[in-house]
Formats: sequence, structure tokens, C-alpha cells
Amino acid sequence: MTGFGYNTLGFGTGVMPIVINITANTSNYNILTQATAAGYNAAADTMPVIVNVASGVTVSASGTHAMRTGALNAASALTVNISGSIDGYTGATTSTIGAAGSVGGDALYWETNGTSVVNVLSGANLRSGGGGGGGGGNRGSGLPTFNDKTNQCSGTTVYGSHGSSGAAGGFGAAGANGSAGGHPAAAVTYCGGGGNYTYGGTAPGTVGAGGAAGFALRKNSKTVTLNDSGTVAGSAA
Repeated sequence: MTGFGYNTLGFGTGVMPIVINITANTSNYNILTQATAAGYNAAADTMPVIVNVASGVTVSASGTHAMRTGALNAASALTVNISGSIDGYTGATTSTIGAAGSVGGDALYWETNGTSVVNVLSGANLRSGGGGGGGGGNRGSGLPTFNDKTNQCSGTTVYGSHGSSGAAGGFGAAGANGSAGGHPAAAVTYCGGGGNYTYGGTAPGTVGAGGAAGFALRKNSKTVTLNDSGTVAGSAA
């Protein structure tokens, strides 16, 4: 649930900020959208906007930022007080051989130019999504050959095992790289006669890199003061 209200506390007589209280779990939250629903007009209004995430409440995400500010009026100061959690989504782990895992999602994405403060209060969390795990390396192959300098006889191609995908990262952490593919076991030749048997074929392929974590607070070159008395996992830049 999101509640709206007005008060003058801390802003002087006659200054009426919009106060938005988030009191139930929600996702993909847009502050400008909610402020507009409360009567705010970004083109003309200059009052401060205060967003309070209540204790025990999680703002999460699926495929986008858990919370974004939107472009408020530059004269509107924005304060986000977090007593609960704002958590980015975990990047996808890939099963594609040699491919990189997906980047994790941002927790709080800043788009406004006004005076900006984020307070992560005691026991609260501001956490980026972890990166997805990278794909495993391709399997190696082998082909035993007979070469007596006059002819070459090929045996049956054999293969090693594909590498496995890496694990997704936790909040604020990159995903793990995939594991390497294996070399095949020694092959049996089907060429008759004596001579030198050599083990050819391809080496296992490169593993996929784990995806990077998202941002706990992506400032987008805006000036944002971050006061942290809780847990911030991930970059705030």
C-alpha cells in the first residue's frame, strides 16, 4: 500500500511537502508516478517530496529498477527514507555454452536534479541484484590418427564433457564464471598396423563470464547524499 500526505515538519511554516508512505511490498516503483497521483505537477510544483519505505516492507523488481525517481522538478528536494528493503533483481544465469551471465538490476535509479538525500536507516537494506552465472566452456574433442609418413587413418571422434554454468551472485555480487569443459578420455584407434598414434582434435572452449552486479544506487551523475546506518550492497555511484 502507498499512502499520501502533506505535512510541514522540518520545512518551515507554509511549506507542504508531499509525503509518500510505502507500507506493503511492491515492485518496479516510480516515485514521479506516485507523486503525480497525489497531485504533484513536475512542470510547475516545487514542494519537497518525501518517500518512506516502512520497516518490513520490500520494494523489489522484475526486469527493471526496483525504484526509480523519475524527473521531478529540479526545485523539488527529494528524500528517500528506507526502513525496509529496496532490492534489485538477480541477473539471469545462462545455459548457453561460453556465454556471459546477465547483469543484475539496480535497486534505486536516480533521475532528478533537485537536492537529493537517501537515508538507509538502522536494520534497512539497499541492495543491488547479483549478476547471473556464466555459461560453461565447450567440450573438447579428440581424434586418434595413425601416421607412418605415407598415409593417415582416422579413428572415431570422442568428446569430453561440457562445463557447467556458474552460480548467480548474491546481493551486490557478480555471478560466477562457468566451469571449464573437459578433455575427452584417450580414444581407441581403429587403424590397423603399427606406427605413431597422435591425439588430435579441439581443446575445450572458453568459459562464460559471470554477469556484473547492478547498482545499489545509480546516481547517473546526479548529486545524491547517501546516509548509511544499515546495509548497502553494491555500488553507489
